[in-house]
Parts: sequence; structure tokens; C-alpha cells
Amino acid sequence: MSEGSYRPELEDEEIPRRLGVAALAHDAAIYGVTRVLLKSLAFVLVPIYARFLTPEQFGILELLLAAGAFVNVVIAANMDGVFGRFFFDRDDPAWRRHIITLYFVVESIYPAVVVGGLILFAGPISERLTGSTAYTALLVIALADVYLTNIVDLPMNLCRLRRKPVTFAAYSLARGLTQVVFTVLLVVVWELEIKGILVASLVAVCVAFVLTLREWVRDLTRRADWRVGLEMVSFAWPGIIGGLSFYVLNLVDRFFIQAYHGAAANGLYGTAFRYSQVVLVGVIAFRLGWSQWHYSWLHSGRHPEMVARGGLYYYFGAGFLAVLVSAWILPVFHLLMPTDYWDATQAVAPLALAGVATGAFSLYTVGLAVLKRQRLIPVMAVAGAALALALYFLLIPPFSFEGAAWATAASLTGLAVLVYVVSNRMYPVPWDWRRVGTAVFLTVGLCVASLLIDAFVPFSVSLPIRLGITLAYPLGLVTLGFFPPGDLAALRSRLSHPKSRSRRS
Repeated sequence: MSEGSYRPELEDEEIPRRLGVAALAHDAAIYGVTRVLLKSLAFVLVPIYARFLTPEQFGILELLLAAGAFVNVVIAANMDGVFGRFFFDRDDPAWRRHIITLYFVVESIYPAVVVGGLILFAGPISERLTGSTAYTALLVIALADVYLTNIVDLPMNLCRLRRKPVTFAAYSLARGLTQVVFTVLLVVVWELEIKGILVASLVAVCVAFVLTLREWVRDLTRRADWRVGLEMVSFAWPGIIGGLSFYVLNLVDRFFIQAYHGAAANGLYGTAFRYSQVVLVGVIAFRLGWSQWHYSWLHSGRHPEMVARGGLYYYFGAGFLAVLVSAWILPVFHLLMPTDYWDATQAVAPLALAGVATGAFSLYTVGLAVLKRQRLIPVMAVAGAALALALYFLLIPPFSFEGAAWATAASLTGLAVLVYVVSNRMYPVPWDWRRVGTAVFLTVGLCVASLLIDAFVPFSVSLPIRLGITLAYPLGLVTLGFFPPGDLAALRSRLSHPKSRSRRS
């Protein structure tokens, strides 16, 4: 199908133009509630894991999942981001069906070749990862899960790009509930340990695959312009390099911990990482609504201004989540986790800050995406990965998984700063650094204060102090003038007249 053969059709009414901050908040809230529910289910599973897996077994699970994540980086190849960018190149539905078809072909054939090859060598790979071929079958299950998840990403991305957050939520929750039910059956009832966890995840993604077929199968076309496909691949391939660099930033630390301190320390780190994902829930929810929101302003003349405005509220939400989880993680562990996992809480606060930095990185890449200069991101990501490796060597041998957490936070922060410097020179965005700095200062200070309370204040008397830390964040921002007066007035107006609607904020 050539570019000229597309017939102009009605504009897709599901993708309105120039969405306001309220639309971003609406979509992010739905995605956020969905993520909260899913992570709540995941948090229910963590205590189950802790009671049926030793820290050493949890450490092996972390290695298998880290290996699967590595494969996912290679096969995903940043095609999700490319898909969104090309999808919005035209409002023509025929063009969008064409992009859907190209995405499906690329992301079904290439990953099958990669995953199939790895399955053939699963035995040697398992021995290199874990020191034993006993986990070969488990590695195969994890690889199959990664491949199917890659396919399911297509309809999930379509739900986002078409602004169908409720449908997205329904599919996500169906998958999450399936995984919880089968995890309980396979781990608690049948005591299959690590195998039960991986099989439950595979069953859940199979269910999601069947449920989501209706979102995209009818959009596939028989003819496609492969020149556009090559352009998409050309646009995407640097994402592999960037993805591998982010892998170093986020997951290679598991292998360092395993090498220097063993599987038990790795298990504690994996536990801390899962609870710190409360922050990533908010970050991901923001990112799920972010692309279509800021692109809706792309041709309005106000795009940089609106990016800065949306980013301001990112820092507010992500910072509050980081403070919340840092202040209350120890009471949560006292309530839910066996005592041999309590030391994991020492890594949660820095990992929460790493989550905030991850979202900041996404904010600052906007200019590169608009200018289609995303090939610069892998270069900067390599620099971030090099910093992370240096910090892993420096901090993990003496400080174990706590050092890994701080190394991750520092390297992701450094990467976010580097991307800001490069992107803003090419596509200036009027960031309000006084307000951003206020939010960052309070976030870091209160997270560190939470760690000090965990270390030096008796648990029995610490609860009122934790409540004070939690409230200090929003109250401090109000006192220090973080919120623009006009936005506060608009909020008061909305609260006073809840039935009124404004198309612009």
C-alpha cells in the first residue's frame, strides 16, 4: 500500500485535540487506580511468596525475572514508543490500521526468532545464571511469558492511544486477577514454589491474549507499505541500545548482589523493589496518559508551556508517593512480612526516589520525541549505564542491596539531568525550576528523614512522627507556594461547581 493510496476518512473521534490538564488527570487517574489495584494484588502476593519461598528461592526468582526482562528489552526494541509516534502522524483511520498491521508483523516474527533461539539453549543459559540446570524448565516458561506479553502490548497500547482507559483497566484487571488466583492455587495449594509463580503468570498472559484479540484483529490489513515499516524499524532500533542501558540501570544490580552477597540478599532486594513500586504505579499511570495528552497540544503553539505545566504536577504526585511509601514501609513489613524479610525496608526509600527520577526522565525526553531525535537517547542512556556500573562496583560490595538501591537512584537522577540538558537546548520548555526544586527538595528530605526514623526511633513511638512526615509534604508545598494561584482558584471553582465542565484548563 503506497502512501498516496490512503483515502481521507472521518477523524477518529476517540482522540480529541488539545486536551486540558483535567483530561490528563482523568486518564492518569483511571490508569493510576488500575495500577493501584494491580499492585495491591501484587502486594498480596509478596507475603505469600515470603511464606512459601525462602529468601534464597526469592533470589533465584529475581534472577529468572531479570533474565526475562533482558529478553524483553531486545524484542520490544522501543516499538511501543515508535507505534505511538507514527499512529498520530495522521488522523486517517486507514493510516492507523496500516501502522497497527506493521507493528504486529514486526513484533510477532522478530521476537519469535529471538525467543525460539534462546529456548534451544535454555540449559546452558540456566547454568550460567543460577549455577544449575535444574531451573531450565522455569527459564523456558519465563521466556514464553515474555513473548506473549509482547503481543498483548499491541491492544493495550491501542487502548491508550484511542483514549479507552476503562477498557485498558478491564483487560489489566482480568489479567491480574487471573494471576492471583492461579498463584494461590499453584503456590499455596499445590506448593509448586517458583514454578507455580511463573506458570501463573503465563496462564494470565494467555487469558489476556484471548480477551484482547477484539481490539486489533479487525484492524489488520492485507497490504502494507514496507517503506513505512522500514522507517518505523529505523526509528526504533536505537531503542535496543537504550533499552539495554536502562536494563543496566534497573536490573543488572541483581547479578552484582548475587555475586557479592548471595541469593538471600538478592531476595531481600527483590522484596524491597516490589514495595517501592508503589511509586512506579504513579509514574506509569502518568506516562500512560502523558503521550496522547501532550501530543494533543503539538500544533497549538502552546505545547512547550503545557509540557511544563503537566510536568509540575508530575513532581507533586510522584513526590508524595515516594514520601508516603518511605514513611510507612516499616509498619507494613511488621504487619505483613516474616521477620527475616524486615531488613529489606532499608532499600525502599532510595528505590522510591529512583522511581521519581524514572518519571522525570520521561518528562525531559518530550523535546527529542517531538523533533524525532530519539536516537540521541541511547547515547545518553549508555552514559547513565556506565555511571550505574561504576556505582555498583563502588557501593554493592561494602553495602550490599542498600548500596544497589542508592546506586540506582543516583544513576537514574544523573541520566534525567543529562537528558534535560540535551533536550531543552533543542526544544526549549519553560520549566518552573523554583517550584520543581521545592518539590524535589521536600521529597528527598522527607524520604531520608523516614530512613533515620526507621534506624533510630523506637517503632512503638514512631507512628505519630510518620504521620507528621506524610502531612509535611503537601502542607510544605502549599506553604512554599508550589501551586500556581490560578490553578488553585480553578480547583476551588471545580469543587464548588462539580457539575460544570471546562474544555480547557
